[in-house]
Amino acid sequence: MKTTLFIYFLFFGIIGYSQVRTKIIEVDLSEPHEKSISVYTESGKKVLDNSKWLSAKCREMIAIKLTHGNPFKYTYKIDTKNISFFNEITETQESISKAKDSAANNYESNKTNKSKTTTYAILQGNLILEQNIDRVNNDLKNFYKNLKQKNTFLSTDYDQRKKLRDDAEKNLTKSFELLMELDKEHQEDYDYDTTRQSLVATKEKAIKNIEKVIHLLYSIDLEIYNLPIDVQGKNIDAVEFKLRRFYKDTDKEDLGFASKPYNIWIKGGLKIDVSAGLFFTSLYDSEFSTKDDPVIAGNKIITLKNGGDYDLAFGSTINTYVRMNSWVVPTLNFGAVITQNQKLQILLGGGLILGKQERIIFSGGLTMGKVTRIADSYSVGGSYNLGNSGDVPTQNQFKFGHFFGITYNLTKVKKISLDKGIEQN
Repeated sequence: MKTTLFIYFLFFGIIGYSQVRTKIIEVDLSEPHEKSISVYTESGKKVLDNSKWLSAKCREMIAIKLTHGNPFKYTYKIDTKNISFFNEITETQESISKAKDSAANNYESNKTNKSKTTTYAILQGNLILEQNIDRVNNDLKNFYKNLKQKNTFLSTDYDQRKKLRDDAEKNLTKSFELLMELDKEHQEDYDYDTTRQSLVATKEKAIKNIEKVIHLLYSIDLEIYNLPIDVQGKNIDAVEFKLRRFYKDTDKEDLGFASKPYNIWIKGGLKIDVSAGLFFTSLYDSEFSTKDDPVIAGNKIITLKNGGDYDLAFGSTINTYVRMNSWVVPTLNFGAVITQNQKLQILLGGGLILGKQERIIFSGGLTMGKVTRIADSYSVGGSYNLGNSGDVPTQNQFKFGHFFGITYNLTKVKKISLDKGIEQN
C-alpha cells in the first residue's frame, strides 16, 4: 500500500511540476511607464509590480495584456506587430433573441393588469419609441466621435457604452411588445395592416440601432493579450518589447508614447556567460640564483629569488549561474589563464557577478598547472658543482594553488524580441 501511494505521489508530482504557467504582465496604456505595470500571481491575483525589474521564471510562458487603450483612435503595436483589438461579432442575434423573450414575458405579466388599448395608443407608443431610437442613435454618434478624440478608454466610457446598449435593447424589446400586443388584440381592426407596417418599420429601425451599437462599440476587445512566448531552455537574460501606437486617421506614429522598451528579466534556470580579465595566481615559476661556495672551491650555493606571493596572469572564465532578479548573483567559474612566463593554468572556483546590463565578476578558487621547480637531487641552499654553464637544473611539475581575479563579461545581455523571438546582442 505504501509503495502504491509513493508511486501515485511521484507520478502526480512530476505532472504538477511539468505544468507550464503563463506569466501575464499587464500594461496600462493610459500611463505607459513603470508604475503602470501589473502582474498576475500563480493564483491569478493581480498585483502592482513593485520590484526593481519586471521578471518571469524560466519555465513560465510570457504574455502581455494591454488595458485602457483606445483602439477607436489608435493602432497599437508590440515591436513591429499589429495588435488587433477586433473580435468576431456574435452578439447581435443574441440581443434580438433576448429582446423577444423579454417582450413575451412583459406582455404575459402585464396583460391581466391593464385595460385593452387601441391601435391609436399603440401608434402613439410607436411614435415615442421612434423618438427614443433616434435619441440613442444621436447619443451613439456623439459618443463615438468623442471616443476618437480620447487617448484612453476610461471607466466612465465603459458605463456610457453599457448604457447605450441597454437603451438600444430596451427599445428593441418595446418594439416587439407593441407588435405582440397588436397581433394578439387588434387583428380584426380595420387599420391593423397599416399600423403593423409602422410597427415593423420601427422594429427594423431598432434592430439596426442595436446592430450599430454592437458593431461600433462591442466589436473591439478593450483588453487584449498577445500570444504567449516560450523562453524555457533559451540561454537568454531578458525578453524585450516596445509598445508603439499610431494614429488611425494618418498612420503616423506617436513618438512620445512609451519611448523606452520594456525588459522582462528571466529568473531561474542556468545561464552561461564568458568573461575575461586580470588574475592573480599563487602558482608561478621558481627562479634561482647562485653564489660561490666559500668552503668548496668550484661549487655554487643555490638560492631562491623572492618573487612575491602571486604572479600576474590574463585569461577568461566560463561563468555558470542561476538567473536572479538581483544586482549581485553568485556564480561557478571554469577557465584558463596565461601567466607572464607563457604558462597555461586551469581555473576552477566561484565568485560574484555585479551588475545587470554591464557585468563585472569577482572570482577566486583553485588553480592548477605546470610550473618550474628545482630538479630532483637538488635543493635550495645546497652546494653543487654546476659545471661551466652554472645553470641551476630545473624541471616542470604539475601543482595546485589558488587564484583570485576580476573580469568583465564579454557576453552582452541576450534578449529575445517578444514579437520576432530573435536573439539580439
